[in-house]
Amino acid sequence: MDAENISPTMPPTQTRIELLHFILQNAPAGVIVVDEKMTVTDINALGQKITGYLPQEALGRHCREVFHAALCGQKCPLEMIRTAETILDQEDVLQNNRGEQVPILFSTLAFRDETGAFKGGALIFRDMSPFKLLEEERRHLVNMFAHDLKTPVVGMSGLVKRLTQGKAGPLAPEQRVYLETIDKEMRRLEKLINSFLEFARLDLHILKPIPSAIEVEKECQEVMTLLRPLAEAKSIEIDAEFPQEVLVLPADPLLFRRVLENLLENAIKYSPTHSRIGLEVRRDKEEVRFAVTDQGPGIALEELPQLFKFFYRGAGAGKEKGFGLGLATVKRIIDAHGGRIWVKTQPGQGAAFFFTFPMRAQEA
Repeated sequence: MDAENISPTMPPTQTRIELLHFILQNAPAGVIVVDEKMTVTDINALGQKITGYLPQEALGRHCREVFHAALCGQKCPLEMIRTAETILDQEDVLQNNRGEQVPILFSTLAFRDETGAFKGGALIFRDMSPFKLLEEERRHLVNMFAHDLKTPVVGMSGLVKRLTQGKAGPLAPEQRVYLETIDKEMRRLEKLINSFLEFARLDLHILKPIPSAIEVEKECQEVMTLLRPLAEAKSIEIDAEFPQEVLVLPADPLLFRRVLENLLENAIKYSPTHSRIGLEVRRDKEEVRFAVTDQGPGIALEELPQLFKFFYRGAGAGKEKGFGLGLATVKRIIDAHGGRIWVKTQPGQGAAFFFTFPMRAQEA
């Protein structure tokens, strides 16, 4: 081959082999490479650590003898990719050579020649033990909030209420003012704890939707009736638009109402007096799309990526009270139902929150 036909960016063959070997051995995940007979031809350093097999123990053996995952008892993950699609990010439990159970997240890759014939593949897997430990610690934190914080707050609120009712004797005007302030702040604290628990349980999949058939317009009308006094206090009109057909969704009624209440309440909260907010519902193929619009100050474009994050409150929140949990919880509820949420806004021109719920229930 002439020197002028060699690409200056193409390293020599031996260099490429060494580079690929370096990448394989230093990859931040375990990798097992097999040939067309499912015989292990390579295993990187992290793969050795997770499985407990050294190269001399793994090479030349069938992958099932090295990769002892629970799924292998049904069908070898690599055997599945001979004819099927690759597996992406599936959770499983691996029993390593030391007899330990290791939670893993794995994917598979198939290598085929130009004719499409299977020539080998690779298993890529990560030890999820640190993440499982972190999840368990978060569960303990949720339990702490539920029992060690919520219970005394509810108890103290009850005692303060009894005092304001004069159960322990008459109160001076100053005492009543102090107790009413304490009661108000205790209720705010209880609301914060409840909001945090709801978000955390959704995030940890402790709280899961229990779908039932709900009539969309009926649920929306009930939520609007509940919030109408809040809107009337600011002389705000609520306009609603529904399709002629009766839409029925497989959704958790309480969680669905939680989503709609939060978005409509936010629209009322951030809209100026003597303005309008809108609710539009329509069917879009296999999902129902909702739109909640307001004539408020809008949202700065740089804040949009953070909008649905835990405890995030934008600069536009101003003096409005809140904990930054509402939109984060709304997104978790919609995600749990298999829907989507997004926002369109321009500063000074209001905001429009769109979200969808699928017409068919999500598979577990």
